[in-house]
Amino acid sequence: MTDDEYLEAQRKARAESVEYFGAASKSEREQWVVRTFLTNLGISYTTTEVVEGEDPPDVQFRDANFEIKEVLDPGRRRHQEYKEGLEEAIRATKPRDLIKPAPFNEIAISRVYQLILQSGAELARKKYALELRRKLDLLFYVNLLNTYEFIEAPFPNVTVLSSLGWRSVSFVKGHRSCVLTATDDAPMFLKNGIGRIVHRNVQDEAVSNL
Repeated sequence: MTDDEYLEAQRKARAESVEYFGAASKSEREQWVVRTFLTNLGISYTTTEVVEGEDPPDVQFRDANFEIKEVLDPGRRRHQEYKEGLEEAIRATKPRDLIKPAPFNEIAISRVYQLILQSGAELARKKYALELRRKLDLLFYVNLLNTYEFIEAPFPNVTVLSSLGWRSVSFVKGHRSCVLTATDDAPMFLKNGIGRIVHRNVQDEAVSNL
């Protein structure tokens, strides 16, 4: 690949990212999160079973009502980030103009839990009444920059999160899915996953690593 071909490929990819992460593709992204979550758990399903909900929920899968939220780095504006990346690629004259060093960070499940607890509590306080929370399965897409090492133990005490009234609370990060808490009337496949981190078989290329 020549330098010009590389730069053109980068511009095309970044333009596609700007479009994909725009408001018009919100439902598509949410359904992708659910499919990734299910695949990681080893749940067999057809794509027609994962459908857009009535907001809320964002996505419905069988008897699950998924409300999708994202865990981002504080202050991060992802769509703006992709726009700036596209502008950078348009200005670039050499491939090395687009090469940036990236730190290799680690994060523990205890930290992920605290971020989810903070968001879940804020959503309960500001947006979702208890009657509605009891019917929703809150699913977080953990999307933190440069966090490649995930420390999975010790598993957090989720008592406070359980007290917020959501029917279930789960997260997906890369090829990992985890159900943190679920009530007795939550879908069985969610209850079966409580309290453990399940890894997708990394040989399965049906879903890309996040």
